[in-house]
Amino acid sequence: MTVSTGIITEDHKKQFVEEGYFILEKVISEEHLQIIRDACDHLIDLMHQEMDRLGTDHIHISHRGKRYHIAKKYDQAPRLDEYVFGDLMAEICKATIGDTAYLFYDQYVVKAAEKGIKFSWHQDSGYLGFRHRPYVTCWAAVDDMTVENGTVDVLPYSTIGVRSLVEHIQDPETGDKTGYFGKEPGVTAVVPAGSLAVFSSLTFHRSGANTTDKMRRAYVTQYSPAPIIDPETQEPKHLVVPFLKDGDRVVS
Repeated sequence: MTVSTGIITEDHKKQFVEEGYFILEKVISEEHLQIIRDACDHLIDLMHQEMDRLGTDHIHISHRGKRYHIAKKYDQAPRLDEYVFGDLMAEICKATIGDTAYLFYDQYVVKAAEKGIKFSWHQDSGYLGFRHRPYVTCWAAVDDMTVENGTVDVLPYSTIGVRSLVEHIQDPETGDKTGYFGKEPGVTAVVPAGSLAVFSSLTFHRSGANTTDKMRRAYVTQYSPAPIIDPETQEPKHLVVPFLKDGDRVVS
C-alpha cells in the first residue's frame, strides 16, 4: 500500500495539466536526502573507475570533473530505492500520470564547482526520438539551487505555446539535444535542497553552468504510465520497473 503525504494539491494538478509543471519546496525528508547524497558520491566513484578502465574522460554526456550524467543506477547504491519507490514519488505519479506507473529512468546530473557545463532547452521526450505516451520527471534538488550554480529553468506551456514533441538537434561535441532556440527565460527554480521540480516529458527545460565554488547536484527520476517500446526494436526503452498498479505500490 502507499501512504498519501498530502503534499500534492488540486492547484498542483491543475498547473501540471495547464502549464506542464509544478514546484514543491523542501518536501524530501532529511533521511532520504542524505541517502541521495551518499548514493551520488558512490556512483561518481564507480563512474571514475569506468572512465579509468576505458582510458577516457568522457562517457556519453558525462565529462570528468565538469559534469556527470549517471543513469539507470538506482539499484547500485545503498538504499536509493527507498526514495525512488517511496510514498512521495507514488503521490506525484498518481497526481500526474495516474494510478499505474513504471520507473522509466533515473539519473544524477552533477555540475562540478566552477566547471559545470550548461544544458540547452530540451524536452526529455526529445532524447527518445520517437512518439510515445508522455511521462513525468521529478527533478530533485540535492543541494540548494540558485541561478549561480545552474538550477533548472522550465518553460510553461502557455509561454512557449507547445505541448507536443518537437524535433531536436544534437550537438556532436557535448551530446546535448536542443529543441528550442528562442529567448524566453522560463521559470527559474531557486529552491532549497530537498525541493522538487515536477514536469512533463514534453515540457521544455534547461539549466545553466555552475559558476560557484561548490558542487551542484540534482537527482532525476522519471515514471511512465506504461512501458515505452522502441518502435525499431520492439523492445522496452530504458527501464520498465513496475511501481504502481491501481494506485498501490507493486512489490517485486
